Amino acid sequence: MKIYFYNTLTKTKEEFVPLEGNQVRIYTCGPTVYKDASIGNMKSYIFMDNLRRVLKYNGYQLKHAMNITDVGHLVSDADEGEDKMVKAAKEEKKSPLEIAQIYTERFFKDFDRLNIDRPEIICKATDHIKEMEEFVQKLLDNGYAYETSTAIYFDVSKLDKYGILSGIDLRNQKAGARVEIDAEKRNPYDFALWIKAPENHIMKWESPWGLCYPGWHIECSTMSNKYLGEVFDIHTGGIDLVPTHHENEIAQSKGCTRKNSSKVLDAL
Repeated sequence: MKIYFYNTLTKTKEEFVPLEGNQVRIYTCGPTVYKDASIGNMKSYIFMDNLRRVLKYNGYQLKHAMNITDVGHLVSDADEGEDKMVKAAKEEKKSPLEIAQIYTERFFKDFDRLNIDRPEIICKATDHIKEMEEFVQKLLDNGYAYETSTAIYFDVSKLDKYGILSGIDLRNQKAGARVEIDAEKRNPYDFALWIKAPENHIMKWESPWGLCYPGWHIECSTMSNKYLGEVFDIHTGGIDLVPTHHENEIAQSKGCTRKNSSKVLDAL
């Protein structure tokens, strides 16, 4: 049976053909485990489950990775505010790792209650700090990133098609018009790959740039590259992630490998 997806990258409905033989490689943006998942959150994973079952019914072998975000996702979904894990830890008077364990367990209980088929690979951000650091260094080496006093930023001006998902036109944007401006940023839409931790920040790791913690977007590019290769078949996630998180994943992967990471983005 032929399978068609609406590809949010090309904005067209396309017949699906795997990149390699009978195997389909999929990456799914998983939960930030700082609170219970909502019905809206679980809708994305119910879609993921339906996708897996349709592909398996049609005889495809799946290699599917899903991340668990237990560091790096700031409350603004951009570069401002506290890390969601740290904020929840303070509110509940627990450590961030305790918060992550509690809500990861609850998330997978919800998975089981909804009879959702689990991906073959579940990968936590905090287990991949070294790989993320290496990915950031590669972006610096390739000229797509730069260091400031507060972070390592991705330079969006290096890409001729940044904004392909969000519809941002960098040429017509005024600095600070829609994004809180940092005086050290080269462009207002540059985003943090690696954040230099304040002295009182709970979650931080040694790195070539001092005590730091990863930005939200870098983890997915790093882990998809590690487990699925430079290019894979399908990327899924919540529709609200398209104009920010997925846009920046594409940018990072292009900066590191010179390729789009996925053939089909958000197979709706």
